Amino acid sequence: MPTRITSPWVGPALTATNDTAVVPVGTVVSLSDGGEAIYVKSSLSAVSTFAAVLVEQDFTTQMLTTTNAGTVGRQVAFAQVSIATGYYGWVHLSGRPKVNLAANCDDFVPLYTTATIGVLDDATVSGAGGLLIGIQSTVTISNATAVTCIVKRGGCWIVPLVGT
Repeated sequence: MPTRITSPWVGPALTATNDTAVVPVGTVVSLSDGGEAIYVKSSLSAVSTFAAVLVEQDFTTQMLTTTNAGTVGRQVAFAQVSIATGYYGWVHLSGRPKVNLAANCDDFVPLYTTATIGVLDDATVSGAGGLLIGIQSTVTISNATAVTCIVKRGGCWIVPLVGT
């Protein structure tokens, strides 16, 4: 069954994107999978389906990489649809979103940022990348693909790795 909004909210569907904000950016809704989604604007570049993204304090978003992950306290979310540059849409903060993972990623192990935009992996990164707290894959994969992950209520956060 597809995930749907369960909050008493009239607004755009989870799969809708718009060139103007339909609801205030930063609006959070409850989802049928027990998670939450937040309404954001794709600011610097387009966001791909199932990409891990950073949610900034002004509720703009960009796809997550090891390069842009190095700041403490940045929240991570997961796009379930593509959002064009300058467009608005929903990204999942928690629940059971699909997430792009690198090849040979194991289940129920820590996940890290990668140099590939929007993709997570179980391989420890070096440099300014980060460990993601609050997310686990539910399956082991051999090929790079999007899989259902469990993201704890309260969301997923980056812990920067320094000197690794």
